[in-house]
Amino acid sequence: MAGTVIIGCAEQTLAYELRAQLAEVAELEVLALAETTGELVRAVVEREPNLVIVHDQLGPEPVHQVIRDMGLRRPASVCLIVSGDADPENLALALDAGARGVLTYPLSFTEVQQRVSNALDWSSRLQELLVERDADGAGHRAIVLALTGAKGGVGVTTVATHLAWDVRREIPDHKVLLIDLDLEKGDVSSFLEARHRTSVADLAKVADDLSLRTVADAVFVHESGIHLLLPPEDVRDAEYVTAQAIRQIVGLVRQQYDLVIVDAGARVNPVQASVVEIADEVVTLTTPDLVSLRGLRREVTSWEQLAVRKPDAVHVLLNRHSKADEVQPETAARLSPSPMMPLTLPDQGRKLERATNSRSPEFATDAGWWQALRGLGRHLGVAARRPQEESAEERTRARGRRRAGADDGSASIEFISVFPWVALMCALVVQLVVVGVTFMWTSYAASAAARETSIGSSYADVRAAALGRIPAVMEPSVTVSSDPVAGRTSVSTKVPLLAPGLASTPWRVTVVREVVTEP
Repeated sequence: MAGTVIIGCAEQTLAYELRAQLAEVAELEVLALAETTGELVRAVVEREPNLVIVHDQLGPEPVHQVIRDMGLRRPASVCLIVSGDADPENLALALDAGARGVLTYPLSFTEVQQRVSNALDWSSRLQELLVERDADGAGHRAIVLALTGAKGGVGVTTVATHLAWDVRREIPDHKVLLIDLDLEKGDVSSFLEARHRTSVADLAKVADDLSLRTVADAVFVHESGIHLLLPPEDVRDAEYVTAQAIRQIVGLVRQQYDLVIVDAGARVNPVQASVVEIADEVVTLTTPDLVSLRGLRREVTSWEQLAVRKPDAVHVLLNRHSKADEVQPETAARLSPSPMMPLTLPDQGRKLERATNSRSPEFATDAGWWQALRGLGRHLGVAARRPQEESAEERTRARGRRRAGADDGSASIEFISVFPWVALMCALVVQLVVVGVTFMWTSYAASAAARETSIGSSYADVRAAALGRIPAVMEPSVTVSSDPVAGRTSVSTKVPLLAPGLASTPWRVTVVREVVTEP
């Protein structure tokens, strides 16, 4: 079966015999021969073989610890141990460390062929499962996002806490864990108020016997719903937090959460390197100045030398960007050893001061800041809903669309039943307007009749003056009376129905005016 293998063996005779035995296995390529555990780990991390064969006497580090570490870093690389002692205790130790099997020395060709063939089959299946998981997101496995800084003070903790806050606000049912691995100067608890008694150091002390209950006891649940795993208050406890312990802790918590954000600080050390290696996405923050960009180059180069992350697998995010900067994104992209992200975080000046002082990101009210953070989350895919959640949401929308379609007919029937009442109300309003206009015209007519009466005009002239102030279609319903002796005139008009000229109502509007006779 086709495959690749790396051998870890310092004994030349055994190494030669292993090569000879493996040469008989069809299409199996030996990539490297490591003579120390350090060389073996570097070769496995860089070349990712299908099979790793390790002599149990390889040093200087304990072989079982190295196998466990490689299993966390390269799960598709299956390990076999070569041992001269085949007692059950050694076999149990090998299996507990994560080895797939044991080859007993002296070697048997039949045994070697069988074990190698089974291991290659298992490696192939693991690779298929990993590819399927990455392709369709199957299974519940958190996205691990590592945030680092090109140097201190570039805003890593601010971005980490505010991004976690925004994801929880946008998707309330997401379980978000924020881990502060800046062990000496971690400031997450300065941005989110947290009074904790346990820390990541407490988990690291029992890393070999981790359980869900142990993690739950060490995690602090913030009132916003964000879970926090914070550094120890006593800096002396930081020595318990090792690279191997962090790999085991992250490997466990990623099964419990939807998103794990790690503030890995700006200092390259074994703990930061282990997080950078196992993280799904790594974002390094830098500011638009040459000091930060030089620090960025040193940091990315260090990761490449440690074989934990290639430069093209690192996202570079420009923070505190403004148009007044001497170094613009185009210049930073040319100086950066890794690809720049297509977005930047704007310079906030003192806009985040209240949120920082109050230890509550909700007081950051600038919409541009939250929009930039949300764009960062969506670009990295850390705010994406799980497939089952998306399908449930789509089903809900589909039901809503069907319900809306079913309601169309009932809405039409309801409108038909309500329409007569709406028409009646409109008619009443129009009729009230017609009454007011009729009163106005009648008042004008009465005033004109009073003037004609005051100068001694005949009744015909008085009536003609009154009718001249009223629309012609209403003249038949107008009654004019004039009494110069009593000193008054009156005009009475029937109120039209809805509009003049259609019909008249039985109601009349009468206006009386006093007459002052001219001498």
